[in-house]
Amino acid sequence: MNRTTFLKLLSQKLYPVLKAEGFQGSGQTLRRIEGPLIHVFNVQGASGGKACYLNLGAHLAFLPSEGGAAVTPEEMEEAGCVFRDRMEPPPGPAFGWAYGTSKEQAEENVEFIVSEWAGPGRAFFARHASYPQSYEQMLRETDPGQIHARTALHLARIAVHLGDLERARALVDAGLARAPERATGLKADLAKVLPA
Repeated sequence: MNRTTFLKLLSQKLYPVLKAEGFQGSGQTLRRIEGPLIHVFNVQGASGGKACYLNLGAHLAFLPSEGGAAVTPEEMEEAGCVFRDRMEPPPGPAFGWAYGTSKEQAEENVEFIVSEWAGPGRAFFARHASYPQSYEQMLRETDPGQIHARTALHLARIAVHLGDLERARALVDAGLARAPERATGLKADLAKVLPA
């Protein structure tokens, strides 16, 4: 089976489920935009041409994208989202979701993807379901000393947006303490988070 056939099956079987839940689009990327919330579902071809990855992304419109660019919600790509994950295929020798060697195998794999959406797919987006509630909870549950410096930057920006300057300061301090010495850009971004 090839990528085109597999994508067609996804668009017939999975996309109606996604669209019923508010996602819009076609092709390889669908988006759901509600206020500042941006949810992205993306199909990415794997090297070798026999499988794909199913990428999940969540972003807030007031945050710069990964890489620092301004955000246009209707054009947001999963790679630019600050919160990302993948729907993982069942364990096996292949990396990614296999297209299959026959139409039957491809259909079986797509049916399995549809069933997996109900678990890991929805669970990822449930953690990013509403603004500000989901993010207030995320901030409450995060120990600044246990996260990556880049995550501290994202969460500090969210805390500032929510007016929680004390938590933002703790996240900035933790991020600066954990940032590698050579991460000068990250350190500069962390230093700019708090209002002067």
